[in-house]
Amino acid sequence: MNVRKISLSLLVAIMSCLGIEGDLLQAEPLAVVQDNDLCGIIDNKGKFLVPLGYEQIVPWENGALIVKKGELCGVLRRDGREIVPVKYISILIPNHGNTYLVEDNEAHWGAYSSEGEVVLPMVYDEITAVTKSNDCFGVRQGAAWRFVHRDGSSWGTEVFDYIGEFGDELAVVKQQDKWGYATDKGEIALTPQYEGAQNFSGDYAAVKKQGKWGFINRQGIMKIQPQFREVYSGFSEGLAAVQAPTGKGYIDRQGNLLLPRDSRYIGPFKDGVAEIHEVKKKLNVWKTLAYGASVAMGSIGLPSKNTLKSSEKRGYINRRGEEIVATSYDEVLPFADGMSLVRKDKKWGAVSFDGKTTIRPQFDEMRPFGEGVAAVCREKRWQLIDKNGQVIEELPPEVTDTGVRSAGLLPVCISGKWGYMNKAGEIVISPRFRQVGIFTDEPGR
Repeated sequence: MNVRKISLSLLVAIMSCLGIEGDLLQAEPLAVVQDNDLCGIIDNKGKFLVPLGYEQIVPWENGALIVKKGELCGVLRRDGREIVPVKYISILIPNHGNTYLVEDNEAHWGAYSSEGEVVLPMVYDEITAVTKSNDCFGVRQGAAWRFVHRDGSSWGTEVFDYIGEFGDELAVVKQQDKWGYATDKGEIALTPQYEGAQNFSGDYAAVKKQGKWGFINRQGIMKIQPQFREVYSGFSEGLAAVQAPTGKGYIDRQGNLLLPRDSRYIGPFKDGVAEIHEVKKKLNVWKTLAYGASVAMGSIGLPSKNTLKSSEKRGYINRRGEEIVATSYDEVLPFADGMSLVRKDKKWGAVSFDGKTTIRPQFDEMRPFGEGVAAVCREKRWQLIDKNGQVIEELPPEVTDTGVRSAGLLPVCISGKWGYMNKAGEIVISPRFRQVGIFTDEPGR
């Protein structure tokens, strides 16, 4: 499933100031701040949009604020008005962001629209599929799955063993121990006949027959014959990650193994690169990121220790199979502002998205790039560098930690409190918070 679940444990881990879109949050930059163990939202002048009052706040990609208060979750507009009352133990958000699937403390599920309208009552044991228009849902009551309208009436008479999320207007369904596909009108599109099935990605979907995986089109025609032991990810940018008879790697839409890659993990291509993991020299200690790196990624709270196993090396390859970020590093962070931070022998550096620029690991601490600059620390002094690794600004000696520049503002820590500095080096929001996130005003960032 590609729906995103917001529960108590996940909120603690992803206290992220993500990209925003739509009318709710696009008006001006905002940031999550925390003081006295409570979070709020401020604008770029330091004015509170949502007062301190929540244990966690997550600005979501659809323009809403997911909040946690006590043991309960809810959804707010930027001015603090409720979209979803703060009374649920978990929230699921489909990728289209137009629906909130909510669970109460009696394990019943219902749904709200992005405008706060109740579209399904709290009577279901589980909800998975939901269309962007909120007019078709895949629900379970007892052991039976079916498609229902927003008023709870059934779409057709079909009953299923399972209904998955909609992917490109078709949902994976299970019936009598076989897998097939249904439309967003609740009708069978491809009769359940497969041992396994994955969501459509574009015009192709992976299906399993006689113990092997192949790929069908939307008419159910087998375009790539079953031959793969595993399909790690469906087609993305024309390539799919599989375990082929001749080895592991990426195939094209004709089934040819174009990029052999015998890595522990091979991820889908996005923007011309794919993440890979290798198992190399085993370390005996766990790496734990400092709080400042967490803030730099827009988060409040330490990331999980198992984010990257100590025995793994992470890197990126391009569509030619070339390592643009080598798997020789101890740690590699996701690309931000066209640069990926890398760590080797306890020192940090960076590699550009095209692999043409490498900043040698040399810094004791480093924050991800934002607006063309990154904060680095050597011998307890913080500086700003450009994407060539050149120092462009020395930060004042009283700055003891910093984050990522965004919307022209750089989070800085002075005397144990966090505030924000502008591009001219002026403190524009005084350091008075225990923790802060980055400002964001760009959709989908």
